[in-house]
Amino acid sequence: MIPVTCRQIEVHLFRRRARRVEFLLIRRAPSRSLAGVWQPVTGGIEKGEAAYRAAAREVLEETGLTPIRWWALEHLTAFYEPARDAIAVVPVFAAEVLWTDPVHLSEEHDRYAYADAKTTARRMLWDTQRRALAAVRTEVLTGGPNADAREVTARINTPTPRPRRRARA
Repeated sequence: MIPVTCRQIEVHLFRRRARRVEFLLIRRAPSRSLAGVWQPVTGGIEKGEAAYRAAAREVLEETGLTPIRWWALEHLTAFYEPARDAIAVVPVFAAEVLWTDPVHLSEEHDRYAYADAKTTARRMLWDTQRRALAAVRTEVLTGGPNADAREVTARINTPTPRPRRRARA
């Protein structure tokens, strides 16, 4: 039986001004595998970490951005990993940043660009990421009850409770 794993997240960041929406792409640094590939924020989920917390952490680590709104998409990315002989399932998030927020890249990436949806889709290597981008447009940017139901801003902005220590007798 082939195992199904969930070890990473994907976040599509966007900014809007009036009716204009732009998506953030970051380019993998020359020292990394798939050097030069443009992508949304991706990253690993640490042991015991909720996917939405991993998404917020990875966005901050890779871009220095703190989004003002978050959505957990109905759309999930799934693909086969030959090296592990496993199916990977990836939760996909969308997050809105302010138009004026500066991007501060980590060493994992060497460039960033904001672009409209059509240009963003053309730059992405993976079809799964293009489908996720389309899901952001239909599940979030169209607004309404569908987008409202998927918003997770309050959950992400709520601090994680720390485990209580037992009082010593």
